[in-house]
This record gives sequence, structure tokens and C-alpha cells, in this order.
Amino acid sequence: MERHLAAVLIADVVGYSRLSQIDEEGTRARFQTDLKEIFEPTIAEHHGRLVKTMGDGILVELHSVVDALRCAVEVQQQKAKRNALAPPDQRLDFRIGVNLGDIIVEGDDIHGDGVNVADRIQALAEPGGIAISGTAYDQVKSKLAVGYASMGEQMVKGIAEPIRVYRVVLDPAAAGKTIEARKNHRSLRVPAAAAAVILLLAGATAWWQPWRMGDETNLRNAVAADTRPSLVVLPFDNLSENKQQGYLADGITEDLTTELARLPGLFVVSRNAAFTYKDKAIQPAQIAAELGVRYILEGSIRRAGDQMRINAQLIDATTSGHMWAERFDGAWSEVFELQDKMVGEIATALKLRLITIQRVAQISGGTSNAAAYEALLRGLEHKYRDTPTDIAEAVKLYQQALALDPNFGRAWAELAWVYWDLHSAEQEQAVGIAWEDVMVKLNECLKEAAKRPSPTYYQIVASLLLRQQKSDDAIAALEKAIALDASDPWNYDDMSHALVFNGRPSEGRGYIDAATRVEPVWTAWRSYVAGLTHFSMDRFQEAAVSLEKIDAQPKMHWANFFGLIVRMAAYGHLERAADIAGVDEKLRQSLLEMGDNREFSGLFVRNYFPFKNYADTERLLAGLRKAGVPDLPFGLDAKSGDRLSGDEIKALLFGHHIEGRRPATGEPYLRTTSANGVSTISVGAYSDQGASWMEGDTICTWADARGRYCAAIFRNPAGNPEGRNEYFWINAGNRNEFSVVK
Repeated sequence: MERHLAAVLIADVVGYSRLSQIDEEGTRARFQTDLKEIFEPTIAEHHGRLVKTMGDGILVELHSVVDALRCAVEVQQQKAKRNALAPPDQRLDFRIGVNLGDIIVEGDDIHGDGVNVADRIQALAEPGGIAISGTAYDQVKSKLAVGYASMGEQMVKGIAEPIRVYRVVLDPAAAGKTIEARKNHRSLRVPAAAAAVILLLAGATAWWQPWRMGDETNLRNAVAADTRPSLVVLPFDNLSENKQQGYLADGITEDLTTELARLPGLFVVSRNAAFTYKDKAIQPAQIAAELGVRYILEGSIRRAGDQMRINAQLIDATTSGHMWAERFDGAWSEVFELQDKMVGEIATALKLRLITIQRVAQISGGTSNAAAYEALLRGLEHKYRDTPTDIAEAVKLYQQALALDPNFGRAWAELAWVYWDLHSAEQEQAVGIAWEDVMVKLNECLKEAAKRPSPTYYQIVASLLLRQQKSDDAIAALEKAIALDASDPWNYDDMSHALVFNGRPSEGRGYIDAATRVEPVWTAWRSYVAGLTHFSMDRFQEAAVSLEKIDAQPKMHWANFFGLIVRMAAYGHLERAADIAGVDEKLRQSLLEMGDNREFSGLFVRNYFPFKNYADTERLLAGLRKAGVPDLPFGLDAKSGDRLSGDEIKALLFGHHIEGRRPATGEPYLRTTSANGVSTISVGAYSDQGASWMEGDTICTWADARGRYCAAIFRNPAGNPEGRNEYFWINAGNRNEFSVVK
């Protein structure tokens, strides 16, 4: 057994397991291609030795840490070029870690702390990025044309002492510069020489409350390590004589944001972040600093009849100079061509490679009908106002857009979103729909939207899949949404949400950071997702802090409702009795607004929190129990000997037909559940179908018309087969009695 000092490089594919589930053979083939065409030649060029591959990982030994970092940099640069040419679902991103340390050599293999540290720090690298240890940094800091962003000292699994870690900044302008980890969490100042290199989030302390004290460094370092040109599209001014046509300027702003975000190598801040500057006279340098971008696109639109003029200019905020300015004249029917031309000229000005692809309208649920497009923009204007009257008006305008273009996928998706987001009788009345018809209309819209899917379509589908306890599929849907619109923070927030339900909250944290990068101002939904993430990692105090912020943020019904539930559970774990009483009152008010008179219980909560792993469900229920919330409604004892276990429920119901009645109304109750969970249900005149599965000691069902609901089953000691009342089916708000008929 031999020991010696060596430079160790470890590379690992980001999300390899998920990619393999989608296309195992294709993913493996792409990995082998990268290994043969990029890694092996580059390793040899820098006098390294490929020790072995480990599934989706690559282990390399080099004699010089300078050579190791040069090798890593060249690999990532080659991979960036290759990925830019590949469709999103065929890209492999690698994380690379480099360490200088003691290794043990046994035959052709190596191991020891030097290898372990390299492995742990590669996990801290960004996708497509490089992380190096402090020992490596000390040797290379002035020897390569790269910069560094300190991540401070990190505790990693399997290593007793904290290790210094640095991210590598590949921008040549950053060469020789090191951005130190921020020690004072109220300051975001950096050396002036680095100001043009990093994307400074000035003033971020007003909103950025990190996962725990000191962790805000992670986001700042991620920003600093992002060497792409960065841009915000400010809201275009409406110079038309008809001031009611502001929706045209807003729509063009939003579409330019989406299309520019699809350019390889360009980072674009979200539409929501940009619109906080609407109608405000603020200097470009201040906007750039607050959003962490270098370039600003601003402009105006003037429309007279069918003719329009768009003026646009691109500003470099570091100099306040104009890099590009142009005027575009044409008919409104030519709006799509004018947008494409604008995107092309901006790409040229920023020296970006303009890929030859179909415009976004043709591949992400758009339209080539200018009148349908205008109707959608008018509908979105009402959607963002979010009053019952405006929601009803948005529905009419979406329907108008679809009458003009029945294949307008995004209009179908926006219409579906209206139905998915309804949460009060007032809204249902304004839209003109009964609650029992909401899911039917939603499914009808999604069926059409699926023909030409948009990011909005994938967002809704992901939400529906989550409620069906299909978080793996929800994650895959959100990956498609991100590929279509990388500037939409909802895609990242929802991905974090899905990962939490999938049992991977630590991964979800990274997507919260990504959402914050494109939209620095936190929404109530993001605060809820952050709180749920903390909660799922047993960080109840931090969860409470995140969830309490929702009270001061613009109201979002579902964020408020879900947030209050998790907040009550967190308070339960923390034994904060006084705070529990306050949350209980707020929950009652929220339920009143929803018109939901069911008893608040653990069974009720399970309808909304479909964790993949039952341990996560139990964590939530345990906190609610400590807060005084009963597991079951109607005063039932969750520990009763008459309650059936999960195995007993499955044996009783799956593969059988049951019949009985609803005692409260006398209506007949029938249900058939196949061995694989396919279910048909009827109560009186109501009938539905769907799928059922077991979650711990409850049976949960996704019904086409009713959505998700869970139930407990009890024996009825006084029941008999003739009365068809041997068992009780307990929902959150109803009881049915039944017997197994066949």
C-alpha cells in the first residue's frame, strides 16, 4: 500500500438517475461519448491518469494541481459548447471537484481522504461548474486565467473538520480575483475591481433571508460564478393614443423576456422582477445592481390602427452607454416577425450565437394569429389584477383567442389555470361554474393544451401529478417547463415544491436559489415552499421564520392556506402554544373564505400534502397533533382497535366491490376498486372514476371530477352483511357505511 500527495479530480453527471429513467440507453451513450471525446483526450493532454469511472462519475489522478484545474476548465468549456448545440433533454451537465491531498494507492485504484474531499466538494459545484478545496486554491490562485468565489468553510459528510471551498469563475475578466465569502450578513459589498465581474445583488439584505445564518453566501457565490451576459427587459412604454392598450407593451415585454432567455449563454431576469420598475424613473446602474444584471433592454410601442412602431435600446449599465438601438415599423399582423428580428439583433450586439430554431410561439403553445395573440394579452392583463370580475373577463378573452385560433396551446393552458386556481364561491360565481364541474372543465382544457404544450401547461400538469402522489412525473414535467422558459421563477419554485414532496428537500433548496436569481423579490408562494423545505429537514424554527413572512407579503390564497398548515405543525413541534392559537384563527378564516365547512383534522390535511414517503407525512401529522389537531374528524379515535391498518384496507377493498349508503342523506354508496387501484365511485346521482392507492393507514384516491381525497376505514361492531354496514368509510367531511359485496 502506497501513500503520496496528488491532485484528484472527480466529475459527476447532474441528475444522472433521472435522465436514465427517461432514456437509459441514450444517457449512457452520451456519457460514453463525453468520456471518449472530451475527458480522455483532455486528461492525457494534462498528464493525468483516468483511474476509473463509477457509474456516472469519473475519477482522475494528476501530479500537478495546476494541471488538474486546467483540465477541469477545458472540460467544462468544451461541454458548454456541446450543450449549446444539443436539445435540452439531451444535455449532460457535469459538476467537477478538484482537491490536493493525501491518497492511498492500491493497484490501479486510489482512495483515502484526498479522494473523499474531492468527491464531497464536487457536489458543491454548480451544474457545469468547478469547485476546489482550500489546499488546491492555495497552489493555483495566481497561476491560471480564472477567478474564484469563496464559499467559506463547509462541513461535508465523512470529513471531521470543515474544509475551505472555492467556486471557479471562468470569465477571463475575473482572472486572479477572489471574491471572499461575506461574513457580515447585512453587507453585500465587494471589491470595486470585481464589480464588473460579479452580478451584484445590491440591497438584497432587505429581502434575502437565508436558509440559516451565513448561508446567503451560497446564492451570492452562485451569482458571482455565473459568467454569462445578464439582462433584464424593462416594461416597454405604451405611447399609443389609446392608453388602454398597455397590455400590448406588457405582452411584448413578456415575450421578449421568454425568447431572449432561450438564447444559449444569456441569463435573463424574470418578467415579474422587471415589472417592479414599471413607470419608475430609476437610473440603469441602480436597476442593474438591484437585479444583478449588466445589460438593460428598454423601449416603447406606439400603435395606430393596424400599424405600429417599436423603439428599443440596449444599455450597458456599467457605462450607461447604448450598445444598440433600433426602430421597427410594421403592421400588427407582423408582430411576431418584428420580435424575432429584435431578438436576433440583440444577440448580435451581445456577441451571442443565435441558434436557428422555430420561434417560441411555434414550439411552446403559441400562435401565428395576431388577433388571437392580442386577445391573450388582454386576458393576461385581467389575470394579473386577480379580482373575481377580472378573472371572469380573462376567461372571456381566452375564449375569444381560442375562437380565433383553436390550436392556441397557451390560451388553453391559461384557461385551465383559471379553473385550477379557483378557491372561493365568489370566484366560481363570477366565472359561472359550479364547484363539481371545475375539474371537468380543467381536464377539458388540459386535453387541448397538451396538443401544443406551454410552460403554463407543464406547471399545471406538475401540480396535478403531485396531488396524485406522482412527484417523479411532476419533476419531469417541470424540467420541460424550465427548458421552454428559463426566465420564469414559478418553474423553479414549483420544482423545489415537487422535490420536497419527492423526499429530496436539500435539492429543492437549490431551486429556491435559482428562482431568487431570476426574481429577487420573494412571493408568498416562495416563502411557503422555503418553509416546507425547512420543515421537511426537521428545521422547525427556520420553517416558522419563513412561513411567518407570508403575512406581510401580497396575498396568494394557496400559499397562505398551505403555509398556515405547515406553520401550525412547526409551532406544534416547537411547543409554541400562544402562536398556535393565532394560526388556528387564521386557518378558520381561510376555510371560511373557501366555503369549506369540514372539520380541520389530520385526515383533511392529507388531502393537500401528498408526500412520496410516509415518514414525511407523519412529520407533518405529528406536529399538528402536538398543536392539538385531531387525526380524524367526528371525534373518532385514531388508535381505536376498530380502525383498519393499511394492509387490512388493501385486502378489504382492492379487487372488490362494496355497497352501502351515506347515513346523513340515505343516498346509496357504491365503489369498485380493481387490484391495481382503478376505481369507480358513486354516491346518489354523483359518479366518478379514478385511481386509488395506500398512504400509510389511509386509502387515497384521485378522482377525475373531485380530485384528491383520503379516507380511514373502521369496523362497525353493530353492522352486518344484510344491512351492508359492516364498515365505515371516513372522509374529511363525510361518513359512508358499507359491506363488501364481491
